[in-house]
Amino acid sequence: DTDGQISCWGDNRYGQAEAPDGRYQQVIAGYDYMCALDTDGQISCWGDNRYGQAEAPGGRYQQVIAGDRYMCALGTNGQISCWGDNNYGRADAPDGRYQQVSAGRRHTCALDTNGQISCWGDNNYGQADAPVGRYQQVSAGRRHTCALDTNGAISCWGGQTFHLAAAPDPISIAVEDPAAGRITARRLEDGRIEFAWQPEGGERVLPRSRYLPSSPPRGRWLNSSEIVVEGASVGRINVRVGAEDGRIEFAFTPTGGERILPPSRYFPANAAVDRWLRSTLIEPGG
Repeated sequence: DTDGQISCWGDNRYGQAEAPDGRYQQVIAGYDYMCALDTDGQISCWGDNRYGQAEAPGGRYQQVIAGDRYMCALGTNGQISCWGDNNYGRADAPDGRYQQVSAGRRHTCALDTNGQISCWGDNNYGQADAPVGRYQQVSAGRRHTCALDTNGAISCWGGQTFHLAAAPDPISIAVEDPAAGRITARRLEDGRIEFAWQPEGGERVLPRSRYLPSSPPRGRWLNSSEIVVEGASVGRINVRVGAEDGRIEFAFTPTGGERILPPSRYFPANAAVDRWLRSTLIEPGG
């Protein structure tokens, strides 16, 4: 509910409808078990535990997902943990830093911080044969997987029953003004600051170079890699740490233009981990 409490109802043979007390930000249902992510990033699971799928690990997480008799979660440090039934190797998460994870029936796929996809587990239908490319989202089904690339096109692979892996042709969604948008930033658990570009009316764009180190040089502007919206470069995000006050300041330099300092451009020193904050609107042509 709006207070973060969980209510469950229906079949309760394994206690899967007996939700724990607490305040939560996400809940996910497995076959006869449940897991939820509380507001502190801790995971609680209940219900059927015959394969260890309800034995959540300790740590702080930003996403939890359910497969068939197993679970996976994305930590605030970008690493993936999986537990439960490991038949087909579905719970053998690879090393690396990731931004999203999705579970099918017996296979799992994850999107790393560079936009590359890794899949593991059951591959009898080719559902774990991830294509090469840069993507912004991945979703695993029972025997197939689909992903949305950074150009807005969908790729699918795996079982073709009912044409599950036959993705439609891409549809262009126009952004109101590709060059207008906001700088968004969040603090990571390891102390780094991650920043991105949010086009007005569009989806967040993650430039390849987008991290401020935990101990950056003071007083010097650092630049992101080029930000591409609708196939065109719109500019670069600039960030620096004040030489005297140590405040983190953001700016934006449009392609072929001068640096723009939005009114709201300072990242709070006490910002919560993994919470995206944004600047005021930047309109280079305005």
